[in-house]
Amino acid sequence: MESSGIQRLFYVLWMIIKLNLYFVLFSLMGGILLGVGPAFQTMNDLLVEHGLNYQEITFKKFLAGWKMNFKRGNQHFLLFFGIISLLGYNLYLSVQIQGLMWLVIDFALFFTILLVSVLFIYVTLYQTSYDISLLNVVKLAFVSVFLNFGTFLKILFGVVSILFITWLFKGLVLFATFALLIIWSGYATKESRTLVERKLAAHG
Repeated sequence: MESSGIQRLFYVLWMIIKLNLYFVLFSLMGGILLGVGPAFQTMNDLLVEHGLNYQEITFKKFLAGWKMNFKRGNQHFLLFFGIISLLGYNLYLSVQIQGLMWLVIDFALFFTILLVSVLFIYVTLYQTSYDISLLNVVKLAFVSVFLNFGTFLKILFGVVSILFITWLFKGLVLFATFALLIIWSGYATKESRTLVERKLAAHG
């Protein structure tokens, strides 16, 4: 039993490393800017389809998914990356100015950046399950964020923790960070997404 548990742990670790290496490779294939979006979407697609079965997550399947997600993945990523970059630049400018009003603006901008980041995560997760337009998937993501604020905080806690650990151990960028982000996001939002799915089914 103990041997089986340890073996399963190694399988999971290898799956995380394998998935993350594919993400990095295909992000680079797209020149990073045009590769991250479809690679991130493909990671989630494969996880939903195959779970933690590392044998089913192959280069061939990742390549096929990356090609299929290239247009839609970049559409989503570039939209949210553009919004976050604009908000980040405004935050950078506002922190240069002192005063209570500007402190409030700083906080509002920072919170909005977090909100948009979580929206992107939800969009990625929902795109795997629903073949709907960009506007509708964003609406669905927006509703999900405010459906349960506890889930929002859970996502942020996990993401911040993963990024903090990555800051301490830079090698995780190559071997684990991105795979852990998508795995945690799927786990943290499962309850909210299930509730949304039930509501959609009830109104369908």
